[in-house]
Amino acid sequence: MSAPAAGVHAPFKAWVPNLVVAALFWGTSFFFIKVSLDAFTPAQIGLGRLIIGGAVLWLIVWATKKSARFSLRDLVALLIVGAGLSGFAFILIPMAEQHITSVLAGLLNATTPLWTAFFVGLLVPHERSSAAQWFGLIVGAFGMAILLGAWQVDSFPLRGALLMLSATAFYGVGGALSRILLRRVNQPTTSIAAAQISVSSLVVLPFVVIGPAPAEGAFAPSSGPLWSLVALGVLGTGVAYIFFWRVIATAGATNASLVTYLVPIVSTLLGVIVLREHLHWYEPVGAVVVLLGVWLAQRHPKAPKAATPAETL
Repeated sequence: MSAPAAGVHAPFKAWVPNLVVAALFWGTSFFFIKVSLDAFTPAQIGLGRLIIGGAVLWLIVWATKKSARFSLRDLVALLIVGAGLSGFAFILIPMAEQHITSVLAGLLNATTPLWTAFFVGLLVPHERSSAAQWFGLIVGAFGMAILLGAWQVDSFPLRGALLMLSATAFYGVGGALSRILLRRVNQPTTSIAAAQISVSSLVVLPFVVIGPAPAEGAFAPSSGPLWSLVALGVLGTGVAYIFFWRVIATAGATNASLVTYLVPIVSTLLGVIVLREHLHWYEPVGAVVVLLGVWLAQRHPKAPKAATPAETL
């Protein structure tokens, strides 16, 4: 595991627990989505987790007294970014899990940084990707093919794979746009996240209105899908962000990105042990190749070394 970013003095043991908790909460999301699908549609799951997660984040904003005032321009920017980061993606992932296992969904979710690097290279002028980063994207794409068992034409999970990769592509677009549109939104991070989650509900709401009603008994006190949806909102859409921000604040964004490598482990263990889903040999192999591509795609060229007094003579 890499050392803390330059300028960050928090000891290793101070930020790793926060990283692990964030990975645990995000890793359980695929399990909770799969259980929630027994009573709710993908759009209902997306809206439910946004409402619950937004409420948790606004409660934290209120408790920490870090409220903010957003201009109309800020809200429009948050809506555009949120459409990718927590709008369409939150519908597409449950749709994907209607056709593939939560294990495969969790592993494919690891492609998110690849999409982010791809769209940042295309859309953000001052962050053009290097040749090494583009090589990382190629390695990641090769890993996707292995992960999906592309050579098994008869059993290839085309629909589920396309839906899941579309979700991670939306994550990537949202991540790239956030670097362009949110740079001038100078507000506390918790408030920005709460506002983004809240306005994203506007993207998902129409799909709920035109869709079918939840299954009978979905809101019964003993309903497993209902409590899974609540857990998804509270943990995966709310509390996880708090622990993730703590890692960024104490150890830097580089170390925080390690969560990408931990989430698939959690989702795979839950899928195999609790849901009894089958794990094909090529899925973890492909995931390792994808994560290698992620590592390469996230590397940035080293800045030129500053000249020492002796070197300037």
